[in-house]
Amino acid sequence: MRSVLAIILVLSCLTSQAFAEEQPISFGTEVQEGFVRLGNESLEVVTAPVDTENYGPLVTLAVAGGVALTYVFDEDIRNKLHGAGSGTLNTLADVGSGIGNPFVHLGLAAAVYGGGRLASSAEWQETGMMLGEAVVLADATSFILKQTIGRGRPFASNDKGSFRPLQFKSDYDSLPSMHTASSFALASVMASKTDNLAGKALYYLGATFVGFSRIQKDKHWASDIILGAAIGELCGRVVTNYHAGKNRVAIAPLVSGDSALLALVGRW
Repeated sequence: MRSVLAIILVLSCLTSQAFAEEQPISFGTEVQEGFVRLGNESLEVVTAPVDTENYGPLVTLAVAGGVALTYVFDEDIRNKLHGAGSGTLNTLADVGSGIGNPFVHLGLAAAVYGGGRLASSAEWQETGMMLGEAVVLADATSFILKQTIGRGRPFASNDKGSFRPLQFKSDYDSLPSMHTASSFALASVMASKTDNLAGKALYYLGATFVGFSRIQKDKHWASDIILGAAIGELCGRVVTNYHAGKNRVAIAPLVSGDSALLALVGRW
């Protein structure tokens, strides 16, 4: 519940004055636009896996195959990586796990947006909003799947096949990895902001290290990481495409006098 409240609070902050420089609108309208935008993006996250126009079923099948294949080797991977390495590697894994915390990512998104406001930079304001939206989508998707699937964490079950669906237990919410999903959502958005291949690789290497750290700390199975990475990439791309112009038109409620209407709104 605290995670959900934090997500709503940060999202409200990110959208409360979005694009205020473009047109003078009320605080309530700004917040409404932010949630309308997030609603449109959420719908695309749900439909993307079956969207035949963009090869959704093929990508979904590939991800499912990757998760299934990794599942076969989950215990072998755990035995080789958990606690392996020097004290330095263990320390780095602690750092990786820490920077992969979704709350850190929400704070980063808010900081980027706030910095953009202070610098009067529309580009960085939008980047902050994109980061926030991508993280919210990735975290929400992961949370729903975690509670629905109910897979036991390695340290709790010692059995990759231990599942307790819809039990809402903290030690049975392993699949997918929210840390990894959130990290890949950030990486996807930031990679879209640069044409430099080295820069893109650096963002994804950072997200990958977060996933590795979660295995090394015995918090997740390897297949949890694969699914989390796919979710994060999906959410990052949905947000990037939306802000690039795709799906900029939306239907929103509008009150005029005594009448309740639906308005077709868009941004160009």
